[in-house]
Amino acid sequence: MNKQFMLFTILVFFTGLYLGILRIVIPVIERQLGIAIAISTLLPLVTFGFVKGSFNYLAGKLSDDIGRKWVLTIGWIMALSSVILFFYINLYVVFLISFFLAINQAFTWTTTVTSQIDISGKSRAGLASGINEMSGYLGVALGNLFASNLFSVSYVLLAIISLTALLLSFSVMETKTLLSDPKEERVNYISITGISLAGLIEKFVDSSFFILIPTYLLLRHYSLFLIGIVVGSYTFTWALSQPLFGYIADVTGKRRLITSLGFAIMFLGFLDYSAYPILFSIVEGLGMGMLYPNLIALVNDVVHESVRGKALGYYRLYRDSGYGAAGIILPILYSILGFNSTLLVVGVFQLIAILLLIGKLPSRFTLRS
Repeated sequence: MNKQFMLFTILVFFTGLYLGILRIVIPVIERQLGIAIAISTLLPLVTFGFVKGSFNYLAGKLSDDIGRKWVLTIGWIMALSSVILFFYINLYVVFLISFFLAINQAFTWTTTVTSQIDISGKSRAGLASGINEMSGYLGVALGNLFASNLFSVSYVLLAIISLTALLLSFSVMETKTLLSDPKEERVNYISITGISLAGLIEKFVDSSFFILIPTYLLLRHYSLFLIGIVVGSYTFTWALSQPLFGYIADVTGKRRLITSLGFAIMFLGFLDYSAYPILFSIVEGLGMGMLYPNLIALVNDVVHESVRGKALGYYRLYRDSGYGAAGIILPILYSILGFNSTLLVVGVFQLIAILLLIGKLPSRFTLRS
């Protein structure tokens, strides 16, 4: 594997690790400060989703304008800055840390996946995206584990991670120089809006595992260990399967089929989730593994390489804003319909995403002069 590609893989692992630790640390701090549960739910999910989504687009635009390396470096400077804020903890600082976290995730994750596609090229975009997302989400899972068992040294871990990643960022190459046709074009955003909306819809599934399913299982008196097994089976299946499905899509040329199949599988997994939670969590993980890297690859297929950063930033603007939309909509649906019916509605959303994809994608990239 290309050394620079491996270096970006390590950096996105650090991005996930940083996020995973803070996903545990921030809720604990909120409990210690006595912040209301309603606010603490909206803070990490709704605010994070919309802020990260917006900065995803900015990161993509800047990566085309000033280069991937500079954006990546700025992202880790933001992370290191947020660590300093832990010395002055209060409600406003918690909000500011969440804000900095969203910027860090947008700037570092967007630029690493863009850089890895720059290195691999269009023909291996699915595999490159799959490796990127797998590495990042394995980092999230391990970050959860570290923070849960080593909470007292979490701040030290955050400082080490952000400083190490910042130093590594100085050693990566500027992958924009690898573009064979670097002439700047304009993105035909209409051509990728359907894919982007499908990305937003997929985040309703992930958000269900973030707020809805753990809460329901707690009410059903599941132990924290069993809840971890249920949610973890989804996360690890999703993370580990992405390179495989990305590679299959690249080799077979059936990326659209795999993407659409992934949404259909996620619908089936939410038909009667409470009957077999672990089994259906694995089903949902397989569906996400099929579509998550390949939606990114589809965007890459549609646009010219000179505007790859802007296009991926636009897609990730929609996709990660799905966290914010789900954080508002899911609690409302749950209060009206109950658990199983809410998940069924989320499943129906996935079928709608298929309609956004079928027949809407041109066979080659489209530009607007």
